[in-house]
This record gives sequence, C-alpha cells and structure tokens, in this order.
Amino acid sequence: MTFATGFICHRLEDWYAKGVQIDRHILSLCTYVGHTKVTDTYWYLTATPELLALAAQRFTRFRHGLS
Repeated sequence: MTFATGFICHRLEDWYAKGVQIDRHILSLCTYVGHTKVTDTYWYLTATPELLALAAQRFTRFRHGLS
C-alpha cells in the first residue's frame, strides 16, 4: 500500500468510525491530497477489511432506518 493509498483509506476509516457523512467531506479530502477530481481520489481506495466492515455497518444502519 502506498502512502497516498494508506492515508486516504485511513482517513475514510476514521470518518466512518466517527459517523461522518463521507459524501459531504470527500471533496475536502480530494483537495487536501492535491487532486482536482474526486474520481482521482477514489482511484486510491483499497477495500481494506476495516473499511469494508465499517461501510457494511453503516449500510445496515441505513437499511434499517437508523441513519
């Protein structure tokens, strides 16, 4: 895992754990790492077990209306 990939994945893991709305903050992360397009930031995402588990938990809460 490169530094950029690790940084972006860890930031998203932290945001998921804190309940941050990713879609509201991904552009600031994109800008912080020097990308001009959010798709450039998504390119660095890696499906780490931790990130997938946090995303699954959030989806389950959403699906059951727990937001």
